[in-house]
Amino acid sequence: MMCRGLALLLCYVTLSAGSLLSPRAAWAETLVESSVETRTVLAFRVRETALQRWVSEPLRITPIPSGPFKDANLFVIFMDKLVKLDAQGNPSEGGNDRAVVFAAVAKRPQDERPNVYVIRIFTANPKTLPGAYKNSVLASVRREQALKMVNLEPGTEEQQWDVRDSAGGTIEFLLRCQRGLPTPGKVEQNVYSAVEPDFFRIYRIDQGMDVVKSVSAGIDRVQSYEFRATAAGLHELFDGSAQLVGIAILPWYQRQIFLP
Repeated sequence: MMCRGLALLLCYVTLSAGSLLSPRAAWAETLVESSVETRTVLAFRVRETALQRWVSEPLRITPIPSGPFKDANLFVIFMDKLVKLDAQGNPSEGGNDRAVVFAAVAKRPQDERPNVYVIRIFTANPKTLPGAYKNSVLASVRREQALKMVNLEPGTEEQQWDVRDSAGGTIEFLLRCQRGLPTPGKVEQNVYSAVEPDFFRIYRIDQGMDVVKSVSAGIDRVQSYEFRATAAGLHELFDGSAQLVGIAILPWYQRQIFLP
């Protein structure tokens, strides 16, 4: 596993706050999925009492202790799966997906570090319901993106996401920022289900990450930003008290998923 410099700090936050794993014997794992994606990650500090309702005992919400997303306890991941393949390399569940993932950072009493617990996924692909983590819901997902670049400059990026669930709830996200040079890295982590806390999948990831905002690191290349979430009870988390801790853009994100 390779994690150097800034990439080492971001090992906490690739889904985004995962625990680093020791290499496992390949024979003990089963490959279930691989994908090529782009992602945008928002890191928030929300009220712990509100977020605690999304995870079961004995889990306790535990903010990220260090790194560019220090103090974050909730991640919102806007993901565009360009290619999604099964273990045999064939298109899986339609071959692509667009979704928004909400993941809490929590710790069990026996754990030294917090782990990622997926609490809700809003997906545009009905073939993925209820999902591996048993908490996916169907939604319409609209994404718009514009890149403006000259010669070798990283350029500026504009993106807009509009997500709507069956009950009329919405997730709206707008971003305009100055791009930077992505930090490449290889990350391995476990990602758990908030519905079944003992269930996890092993992610092995090759990625590039561009942190465009980090309160703790003093980075801010964001020119404009809006975020609103009212879908499926999210208003309790985003009631005006949520604090944005950071934003990262992942222009490439290649992932293999294994079951232990």
